[in-house]
Amino acid sequence: MTNKLSADLVKQIDSIFAEWDKAGSPGCALAISQDNEIVYERGYGYAQLEYDIPITPDTIFHVASVSKQFTAMAIALLAADGRVDLDASVRKYVPELADFGHLITVRHLVHHVSGLRDHWELVRAAGWRMDDVITTEHLLKMVFRQRELNFEPGSEYLYCNSGYTLLAEIVRRVSGQTLREFADERIFKPLGMNNTHFHDDHEEIVKQRAYSYKPNLAGGWRKSVLSYANVGATSLFTTVRDLTKWLANFRHGKVGGKEVIELVQKPFIANDGETIPYGFGLMLAEHMGWQEIGHSGSDAGFRSWCGRVEPHSLGVVILANCATAVPREFARRVAEVMLADVAVKAEPEAVPQANPADFVGSYLLQFFGKKLTVTKEGEKLFAQFEGQAPEELRYLADAKYAAREARVSFGKGEDGHPQCTWEQRGINMVAKKLPAAAPSAEELAAYAGTYYSPELDTTYHIDLCDGELVVSHQRLSDTALVPFGTDTFLERTSPGFELKFGREEGKISGFGLGSGRMRHVRFVKH
Repeated sequence: MTNKLSADLVKQIDSIFAEWDKAGSPGCALAISQDNEIVYERGYGYAQLEYDIPITPDTIFHVASVSKQFTAMAIALLAADGRVDLDASVRKYVPELADFGHLITVRHLVHHVSGLRDHWELVRAAGWRMDDVITTEHLLKMVFRQRELNFEPGSEYLYCNSGYTLLAEIVRRVSGQTLREFADERIFKPLGMNNTHFHDDHEEIVKQRAYSYKPNLAGGWRKSVLSYANVGATSLFTTVRDLTKWLANFRHGKVGGKEVIELVQKPFIANDGETIPYGFGLMLAEHMGWQEIGHSGSDAGFRSWCGRVEPHSLGVVILANCATAVPREFARRVAEVMLADVAVKAEPEAVPQANPADFVGSYLLQFFGKKLTVTKEGEKLFAQFEGQAPEELRYLADAKYAAREARVSFGKGEDGHPQCTWEQRGINMVAKKLPAAAPSAEELAAYAGTYYSPELDTTYHIDLCDGELVVSHQRLSDTALVPFGTDTFLERTSPGFELKFGREEGKISGFGLGSGRMRHVRFVKH
């Protein structure tokens, strides 16, 4: 293993990963490069818990969305070859995609501004489990059935995996090679990334690979199974050592050359002139006075970060096999250690004084499938799950409190709706605040019925049982619907979609199914 750092720097860096540096735990692989040379690398924890196989810099990880920068580079290379027009309609290359009445370009896919719904949300809504075998063919069929967009292309940024699966398909159709073959020939082999490939066969044996894990709330670890056979948005298999070779390419430009390297690091300018800080599979951010250029990844129990800090020519790659690891945060802490002399520490933002009375109410914690009720007695807050005794929340700071086995923080989501986060064993579980009023049993009965979605080719049944609505699907577990406003409900348990019902002449006619990256998939009442 390479180490060109002082003992003091090594001690500070290793302390960042201390919780993973122990027997019986999944963990992380780390590589730090300076001026294109690895200066420190190490493994912490175990790649395979069943066989006590430790993580090393040679361990191969599924790196999830870190894959996107390679898919985007493949498109950029084809554009440089004159074989792909970034501003042409996606339908020029993939005519099966529906005509939505708005031009969706290849560039829109690259920057997550296409308006397409995210296919992971679509397949879950159609009844797939995330540990099913999911192929590129499955995903494209789902995308090709869509007839509506989340928004007008180019008008806003919303992270979308569908776009990158389509980009992989464009590579295949234009080049005559699979993304795996193209990337191997044009990117991996030229850079000497000999332990890297796009994993398009879920049954393929890969030596020295890590498996993914998630914490068991009762203690210990559980497998987090991943059987993907799709590429583009995900499924790159690689090592921290290989990824440092990729980071070096942004300086020497062996793959792509100067013009392509400049292209892939440019942000997108939205229709209204706003700058979208996302390049070709690269997140662009400012931190501590420097520019952070890279990408994170999250699939099953795999978590990853591969990025650079400029203009300091510092590269940090962290690949983890535990769902509670936070590689981007770790990478920033590593950078702060490595660049302590030039770090610009921002003044802490003023936080408005929280009013505990604002936190009182009921919240739906879909992870547990339970309501959490917060009450106030005097100056104290209490939290109570359904069927359990209340417990006092101990004040920590601002809107943060401690329970016996968790930490609770109150705030608002991106949509401005009040929520709380219940953090236990490293798992952050978000709970939305529920309205105080709820429909009567008679009012609920109007929502019962059978609903069909042509875009998902799937049917949901909603029945009134013991005073609450229950939604069922042939491949999903039955779950109750919890009122969340006028004609709006949340699924009590995972996958936790929101249903907004519509009416015609006062009668329920259907609903729109939504989540963060999928808006209003229409279901019609039969």
